[in-house]
Amino acid sequence: MSEPLRFHFPIAILSRDGEAITSAAEKHAELAARLPAGNVTQARALIGQVASGITSQKGKLADVGTLTAAQSASLQILRTWMSRARQTASLAFAGQTVKLHEEFQVGVTTPTDLASILSRADIILAGVKKPDNLVALKLKGWLDADTTAFAAARGQLGSGDMTQETAKGGAKDATGSRNHAANDLYDHLATIQNAADLQWPAENPANAGVRDEFRLDTFPPRGGSTAPTPPLPTPPPAK
Repeated sequence: MSEPLRFHFPIAILSRDGEAITSAAEKHAELAARLPAGNVTQARALIGQVASGITSQKGKLADVGTLTAAQSASLQILRTWMSRARQTASLAFAGQTVKLHEEFQVGVTTPTDLASILSRADIILAGVKKPDNLVALKLKGWLDADTTAFAAARGQLGSGDMTQETAKGGAKDATGSRNHAANDLYDHLATIQNAADLQWPAENPANAGVRDEFRLDTFPPRGGSTAPTPPLPTPPPAK
């Protein structure tokens, strides 16, 4: 399970304002005394990690889309052979409802995810290959070449499903890495902002310009932090 984000606003805002806040910290060397050693340098590195993480995640998701598109033609061919086998079986075993349902999946159309379709294809193909069934199917026009073509169509998707799942896993990994870097960057930016708030308090109007550089009044966006509001202290009991 990928690490969840600890803030509720787009990562693009984190990257944009993070760049501004980090640049301000690099500009105002006097802030260094209030910050942990390496905080600003680490924030700068994390900005790059978040940016590359977004690119990596989109690339992984694109891989999933490409794989799905590539499988569609093979899946259509497989569906055609499943339908042909069912039709032939319905003629060969007319009235044998249980056999048709169990061995040839007649009437079974759900679930519709790829894994379930492949599972039904395997059941039907096994039914076709069963010697007693094959004899009856051949009496209705089925050929050994049809069995071979059906098996070949199924084989085209045998590793494709696993490849797709691997690509999905890669997308999840990319998301987890990006989220970890984003959360870390968010923490570093909060440290920089707190130091800047102490260095240039809002009570002094002359600090307005430098406070804007650190996005003290605009970042994080209102409602964007997931940090809970601390509870009010319990009042002492009345005497």
